[in-house]
Order: sequence, then C-alpha cells, then structure tokens
Amino acid sequence: MASSSAATFPSSPSVGLCPGYRHVEQFGPDEEYEDEVEDLYVTLDLGAVEPTLIPSSSTYRLIGLDTPTPFMQLSGTVLQGRHESLLGTELLFVEGKDAQDRSKRHLSFTSTTEQRIRFKEVQLRPKVPAGADSAVIDRTLERQEPEPATSTQKDHETAPRKRKSKKANETNSATGSMGKAASPKPTKNDKGKAKEVLEDEYMPRDESDDRGASSSHIDPGAGGTQPMYDQE
Repeated sequence: MASSSAATFPSSPSVGLCPGYRHVEQFGPDEEYEDEVEDLYVTLDLGAVEPTLIPSSSTYRLIGLDTPTPFMQLSGTVLQGRHESLLGTELLFVEGKDAQDRSKRHLSFTSTTEQRIRFKEVQLRPKVPAGADSAVIDRTLERQEPEPATSTQKDHETAPRKRKSKKANETNSATGSMGKAASPKPTKNDKGKAKEVLEDEYMPRDESDDRGASSSHIDPGAGGTQPMYDQE
C-alpha cells in the first residue's frame, strides 16, 4: 500500500504564504451561504434640459452609476453627474393603474433614498497624445516670444531723444536772448562816465610832487624847517 501524506500549514495568523496575506480557516460549503440582493434607489436631477429631452427620448444610456462621475446620454446629448447627499429622506412611489378601473391611477410606496445625482450637459472631446500637447505648447511659446529689435527700430527709438535735446537747446537760446533783452542799454552819459573812470585809472602820476610833499615838513614847535625823510 502506498501511503499518502498531506501538507499541513501553520494556523498562526502571523505566518502566511506570501507577504501581505494571512492564513485563514477553510471556507465551508457553498450551501451555507445565501444570495441576498439589496436594491438601492437614487434620484436623477437633469436640470433645465429635463422637460425637453425626456419626452423626446425613448431610450437612454447610463454609464458608471457607482463611480464618482457617472455619465448619461439622451438623444445625442451627454450629461455628467455628481453624487450629492440629501439632508432628509425622499419617499419613492410608483404610479400604477387600477385593475378594476383602468381610468384610475394610484400610487404605491416603493422605497426611500438619501442619494441624488445631479447632471449637467458637457461636451466630450478626444484626448490628444502627449507629444501633440508638447508641440502645441512649443508653438504657443514661439508666438509669445518677442522678436529682436532691428537697427531701424533702434533708430526710431532714439529719435525722440535727439528731438528733446534740440528742444532744450532752443529753450536755452530763447532764455539767453530774453536775458539780454531784459538788461537796460547804456546811455551816452553812462558811456562818458565810464570812459572818465578808465582814463583816471591809467593816467601817469608825477613822482616829484610826491617826493616834495613827503620830504619837506614844517614843525611849528621847533622854530625852523627840518627835513624829514621817509623810512624805507
């Protein structure tokens, strides 16, 4: 007889076959589990397009209801939704017809909900590859870069400065002429006085008169004339 041995694994939760996993006990047979279905209701708010799109649309497509950004398509119009939590609870009713009297309609309570998805119209565009994005950005930057200034542009820029200096010279010459005009003109009498003063300054003096006046001096107390000499 051939003996067979089964491999055993430790039941300690700290030891596992792979890192990040832990050992658990064997699951029981499938008959012990029951399939339960839970229905969750949510209201859809389409906004201003609801009165026009709903009556004209026979079908709709709802994508990603359990995702953060669900999408809905109605007659070629694409709507993007956003989940919102209500402050209260909404009661949901279903409208049905009476079996005995088809002309009468009655409402039957269905469920409650505290969730709402608010939709708004959006436009979907194809994604552009990364290389195309960089090329578009480069072209945009090239358009925004200023062109280098040429020699003609520099001449035009410096021309106003030269005109300013010319205007300043004209202003100085004007002020100079005004200053000359403001000064009074000399008269004939003033010219004669100025000429006399200049002649007196440059007229030669007689040295003998100066020597005679300085050498002879009469002292009345001495009783005679005593020559006095200048001390050098």
